[in-house]
Formats: sequence, structure tokens, C-alpha cells
Amino acid sequence: MIPIRKQLFGILLGIGVLIIVSISLAVNIAIKRHFELYVETNIKHAGDVIVKLLADLYENDRWNHNLREELTVETYMGNFAVSVLTPDKELIWGTTQEQLLDKIRNKDNRYLGFSAAMPYRFEDRPIYSKQGVLIGYARIGYFASTLLSGNDLKFQRDVNETILLCSTTILGCFVVAGLYISRLFTHHIYGIAKTSIDLAEGKLTARYDCKSKIKEIETLRYSMNHLAERLEKQDCIRKKLISDVSHEIRTPLHILQSNLEAMIDGFYPIDEEQMQILHKEVVRFGKLLSNLDSLKNVEERVMSMAMEPLILNESLKDVFDAFKILAQEKKIKYVLKDSETQHVRILGDKDSLKQLWMNILSNAFKFTDMKGEITVTTAVKPKECSIIIQDTGLGIAKEDLPYIFERMYRGDKSREKYEGSGLGLTIVKSIVSFHKGRIDIDSIEGEGTKVTITLPSEERAHVSQNISNKVKSYMKLGTKN
Repeated sequence: MIPIRKQLFGILLGIGVLIIVSISLAVNIAIKRHFELYVETNIKHAGDVIVKLLADLYENDRWNHNLREELTVETYMGNFAVSVLTPDKELIWGTTQEQLLDKIRNKDNRYLGFSAAMPYRFEDRPIYSKQGVLIGYARIGYFASTLLSGNDLKFQRDVNETILLCSTTILGCFVVAGLYISRLFTHHIYGIAKTSIDLAEGKLTARYDCKSKIKEIETLRYSMNHLAERLEKQDCIRKKLISDVSHEIRTPLHILQSNLEAMIDGFYPIDEEQMQILHKEVVRFGKLLSNLDSLKNVEERVMSMAMEPLILNESLKDVFDAFKILAQEKKIKYVLKDSETQHVRILGDKDSLKQLWMNILSNAFKFTDMKGEITVTTAVKPKECSIIIQDTGLGIAKEDLPYIFERMYRGDKSREKYEGSGLGLTIVKSIVSFHKGRIDIDSIEGEGTKVTITLPSEERAHVSQNISNKVKSYMKLGTKN
């Protein structure tokens, strides 16, 4: 494969050469055409002069061979062979083709190698007396290539030399411009490519910091750096995930192993109390595996969800009521404000939405202390509705907010005293995304958290579903060939 730098340089150089050749040909063709017109004009003018002089030499019904007039004719003739013919085109006197050739050779050394085989042209011009009577013809012959003077030929050479000089200059400019433009583009592309290779090799700290003035390349650079940052953070989350899973699994297993060994060695009696302790750890271990299975099931059953029209308030109130006893136990002010969405219907999966409200409210109660407050508010917007769950609980640190939807992610150490696997919000995100909705979380550490879930109303959801079905039908039609 040819490097992009060489391709760009080759293209620019090729364009330069094409422009130079085109301009040179156009100029030469134009000059040649103008010189042809110039020669034709000279021939016509010389012919008119010669015919007039010869007409003046005709007196008293005969030609007057006056030497002075003949010399004048010779002066005007230049590189022309002039012959006088009768009205019947019989030769009276004049210069032949061979005589003209000898004259030209003697006159100008440039034509010493000139032969009579070169193209020779002539034309017969009528001669009229002062009374307007045809008295004969003037045959004017010439070699076309000898009609240009030394100055004319010098002018042609000068023009060609100027064209050559300009062409060389323009070509040099294109070479410089080609080198600059190719470097302008490829310098950053090579840097970005090298950084991407480093990332592919696992060097997740690699970045390309040299900014470009070209918008598209700068966008590419920024996107790659942003992707690298995300990969680096994901790698940190992955490592933390492995650490958290290992920790969550190791703790119950360690307790089970220690207690069982103690029972085997006779240190602990095998009684109901010890069995309860072991059973508690087994349940804890089972909950962790269940949460992992829940996430896997949510992601795997996305395409099998049963979408149906649901009344939003009914879906939400069933789960809201389930937490009333817990709110009384923790003496939390627990309020539902759903008057705006009394008759709002949405298109969704009943079980998935129930799990969605359950996870959000569970988090709100988990991180809200005694005598706190949790408010659930619904609102209607054009073609969509919002569900806002706001609490006065522990809150989320600013540096943790970007990662709260990541698997197994848990915030600062102060939150580790609360039970959980860090999968609840990941499951919530998956359910909301499937329902074509959005979830936004605003939180201030120590003051509380506000979760806003926006879902399309039934009308808009039906439109999206219809469009999706049409697209699928078109795709099926395209695969029948």
C-alpha cells in the first residue's frame, strides 16, 4: 500500500504538471494562431502593394520596364517571387521558385540548408488598368517558413523561454505546496495512527496531544483521546470489578470454610446457632450470584420483552405501596405526587418496569437515613412523561457520578457498609434504554440524589414501534433476492 503522504504529494504534483502542460499548449496554440494571422495579413498587404506597383508600371497598353520602378518592386517583394502574367496566364517576366530560393539563401545564412522541396505556395492576383480593364495577373509565390523576420523568430523563442521559466517556477511552487499540504494532513494522521496502535497494544495511557488546525482531524484526535480515556477508566473499572467480585465471593466462602473446619476439628459445636450463621453466609453468596444472573437475564431477554400499553400510575403505585412499611419503620417522609399523569399510558414490559421502580426506590431507601424524605413525582411533557425520585440521603460524590451505571461499580468506601453488588443501576440503565427512554442522575454528596427517568408516551412509542417494524420489513424485502 502507498502511504497517504506520497499519494497526496503525487496527486498535487500531477495536478501541477497537468495545469502547466495545459497552459503551455494553450499559449503555444494561441501564439501559433496569431502568427498565422500575422503572416496572412503580411501576405495580403504585400500582394496589394505589388499589384498596385505593377498596375502603375502599365502605360500606353504596355508594361514599362523602368529600372527605378523595378527596384521599388524588388524592395516591396521581400521574400516573394513575383511574376507578371498575361490575362491568359502566360508568363511575361518575373522571378521563379528557384531564383527565390537562391535569393533567400544569399540573403540569410539561416536558410543555407533550405531546399526547393519545402512547401511552396503561390496565388494569382488580378491586375487592372486605371480604366478598370484586366491587363494581367501577378503571381505571388513564397515559402511560408521564410516570411517571419529575425525579430519574429526571436519573439517566439522569448515566449517559449518565458513559458519554460514560468512552468518551472509553477512546478516548484506545486512541489513546495505538495510537501507542505501532505505534511499538514499526514503529520497528525501518522501521530493518531501511532497512538491508536499503542492503545491496541494495551498502552491505555497513550494520548495524542498535538492539536490540528483542520477541523475533521482535530475531531478525530479528540474522539480518539476521549475513547482512550474511556478505555483507561473501563480498565480501572474492570480491575475493580474483579477485585469486588473476588472480595464479595471470598468473604462468605472464607467464613463457611473457617466455621466448617472448626466444626470438623471440634472447636465449634454443630448446633442450630452455627447452622444459622452458615446459612446466612450461603444466602449472602446466593444473592450476589442472583444479582449477576439478573443483569445477564435483563441483557439477554431484551428482544423477548412483552411490550403492551400500561397505565403509568398503576405500574408505579404497585411498587410505591410495597415500600410504605419500610418508610414507617425508618420514619421517612414518603410522598407520591402523580396527579399530572392520571390517564397517561406508556408502552412497556410490565415486569421490567416493576423491576426498574423497585431498584430505584430500593437505592433511595438504602441510602436515606432515619427521618429523611423520599418524594416520587410524575410529570407530563410533549409526547413523553417523567418520573422523578428524589431523596435526602447520602448522595453521590462528584467523581463517582460518571461511573454509576458501570457493572459492580460502587462509590467511596463510606458506602461499603451498605449491602449491594453494584448492579442495580446497571440493570436500570438497560431497562430504560430498551424502552427508548433516558435516565439522568443529579446528586450532591451529603444532601441527596435526584433520579429523573423520561419515557415516551404510548402515542410516541407506537410511532417508534411502527417505524421500527417498517424498517424491519424493508430489511426482510432486501434479503429475498
